[in-house]
Amino acid sequence: MDDLTFDSVPFIVQGTAEPSQFYERQPWQKLVSIFLAELFGTAFLMLFGCMGLVPKYPGGELGQYSGAIAFAGIVAVTIVIIGHISNCHINPCVTLCALLLGKLPILTAIIYFLAEFLGAMIGYGVLVVISPYNILNSSESGVCVTSPVIGLTAWQALLIEAITTGVLILLVCAVWDPKSGNGDCGSLKFLAMIFMTSVIVGPFTGNSLNPARSLAPAIYNNSWNMHWIYWVGPFSGTITSTLFYKYIFMALDNDERVK
Repeated sequence: MDDLTFDSVPFIVQGTAEPSQFYERQPWQKLVSIFLAELFGTAFLMLFGCMGLVPKYPGGELGQYSGAIAFAGIVAVTIVIIGHISNCHINPCVTLCALLLGKLPILTAIIYFLAEFLGAMIGYGVLVVISPYNILNSSESGVCVTSPVIGLTAWQALLIEAITTGVLILLVCAVWDPKSGNGDCGSLKFLAMIFMTSVIVGPFTGNSLNPARSLAPAIYNNSWNMHWIYWVGPFSGTITSTLFYKYIFMALDNDERVK
């Protein structure tokens, strides 16, 4: 589990992997597999995660933890489904982290980005189609649209998204770190992380941590209130945490680290 290249793919779900037919495929076949896995994975995230935020009727109330359970649950399930194929990024921030750590070549990272944003659009689009009423007209901002709570300044919301995404990326780095052995039961670790942040941060900013997750609902609902926060915050938090882990935590014990 050294680098996520055409020849090896580290797992979130497992710390090591047995050789399989997947790793004997041609580079273009691996790219196609990665693209489809991330496309469907991000679509699942948007479809089932945002479905947890759709009330049974317009203006209806939601369960206190319905959104948190929906997003945490689908992330955990998706990791199990596609973790062995693409490492289940389903988030451009995770892909950026892998790129900064040197686990992805640029071409593969571009494939990830395209699949994630397209998958988010498809997943939310399917939700619009199957909902029992027009969710695009269901509320002032739109179902699953992320925007700061009233009273929260732009800079406060930016810091919340940056810090929370940074914590998520530290978890990603720890799971990918070959010395930590944290690849085991990765789906449960991310389930707990997403549920916790959704419950704590969700009421303030919507707990996006994912530009693709925020972009799709914004486009469908034409709702752009402080939307820039959900790009600048997550990406800045990702860069800070990744470089910190790489050049501080990993560098401090570099002599003992498995090359």
